[in-house]
Parts: sequence; structure tokens; C-alpha cells
Amino acid sequence: MEELKAYKCKVCSELYIKKSSCLECEFKHAKESLANALLKEGSTLWMINHVCGFYWNLKKEHENVTKDNCFIISHWQCCEKPAYQITWIDARGNITLKGKGSWSGYYGGEVRLDRLSKPYPKEDLFIDGI
Repeated sequence: MEELKAYKCKVCSELYIKKSSCLECEFKHAKESLANALLKEGSTLWMINHVCGFYWNLKKEHENVTKDNCFIISHWQCCEKPAYQITWIDARGNITLKGKGSWSGYYGGEVRLDRLSKPYPKEDLFIDGI
């Protein structure tokens, strides 16, 4: 029998043999929490990128985007109006959009930042009422 020493992430309880791997896991959780706190507070994508170090290559039109901006995701919706908003950023910097742009109810998914469409102001947000 051999006794093993392991490190457990305080957030997800994942076990690691190396302390540095466990610290990296905890850091990713902290980075995700910080990114989403900034998002909920209304920070811009530029600020979130700067503070969290995602190294996004933001288009000029996306620098001042916040959680309030909305987007058209044509292959998700049954209309040509902006119906989706940013709701989450994961530890790797991937963005999740959700909204109600079709008869099937709320829908969302991950969108690559380089494929994010033109942002619209929050006043243009469309919610399908059917």
C-alpha cells in the first residue's frame, strides 16, 4: 500500500497530484467569477478583457459592449431583430448568449467572440411574445 498526497480544488473538489495544477484550477474559477461579476456590474468587454487577461482580439465595435447590448443570431431565431444578450463568460473567455427570438422559447449557447455580430442598444432588444 502506498499513501498518496493530493490537492483538492476548493471550488469544484477536483483532485490534483501537483499543487500548481490545483492552484491553476482555483485561479480559473476566480477568473470566471471576476469576469461575470464585472459583466453583471455593466463593465464593457474591453474592461473585462483587460482585467481578466483573456487576450481577446476585440473588434472596435465590440469594445464598449456590455450585458445590455443585444445581438442578432440569425440561425437561432425566427426574426431579424436583435434578441440575444451576453449572459455568461467562462474561465477560458468563451461568451454565452441567451434570449427569446423564436416561438420555441428562450434559447442560448456559446458564441465565439470573433463571430459575434453587430451590437445593438438595449432598447432594440426583441422578445418573441408567442
